[in-house]
Amino acid sequence: MDEQLKLLIELQELDTAILSIADEIDVLPRRLSQFEVPLREARKSFESIKKKAEVLNRKKHDKDLELDEVQDKIDKLKARSSDIKTNKEYEAHRKEIGVFENNIYKIEDEILALMEEIEAFTAQIQKEEETVRKAEEDFKKQEKLIQEEKTRLTAEIDMYKAKRNDFVTRVNKELYDQYMKKFDRLGGLAVVQVRNEICLGCNTNIPPQLYNDIKETGKTYTCYYCKRFLYYKEPPPADENPPSTPPSS
Repeated sequence: MDEQLKLLIELQELDTAILSIADEIDVLPRRLSQFEVPLREARKSFESIKKKAEVLNRKKHDKDLELDEVQDKIDKLKARSSDIKTNKEYEAHRKEIGVFENNIYKIEDEILALMEEIEAFTAQIQKEEETVRKAEEDFKKQEKLIQEEKTRLTAEIDMYKAKRNDFVTRVNKELYDQYMKKFDRLGGLAVVQVRNEICLGCNTNIPPQLYNDIKETGKTYTCYYCKRFLYYKEPPPADENPPSTPPSS
């Protein structure tokens, strides 16, 4: 096989490896996003519960103030009891106090109901906090693993690129320029095998004479249709005596 063609084949193998690793690096953020979704949802649920609890606490605070105000009015009314002169005034006075006292009972019931709700929400908040903590731990763990994977893949791709630079210096410049044009135009696949008179780049039959020339001469030829560089590689010999499968016990 022509030496330049060998270099092109090896260059294509290196570029294919580089593209494959680059694709692996590109999908890493999507892998991490799988753990971002449950974390984001856990935080959203936690914030929702927390806001509801805050609303309840504000309502309870307002009711506490309302209770204090009503109690203050009752205390002031009771302080005026000594100023009452007639039974009629006293009866009206007692009724007025009774109205405020009934209001107190109502407010106290509302406060009790709010306290029960707050207690339930407090337990739910603790549960949501634990869910957020677990989601954050999972996310950080995956973030670390993915960063380690990215570091490894980056080192691997740098190694292939350094090796590629060495190959490029040995390829004929005109041939390399042709290779790069095909590489860019044909989706990163500029050099392909032929097998059984078929170009494995475009899966199109090539003329029998071209197929024979590629097999026999080992020179650089291109596909009539996709214009990729073509080469022939002998298939591995079939194993005439494949190992027998041991009988199952």
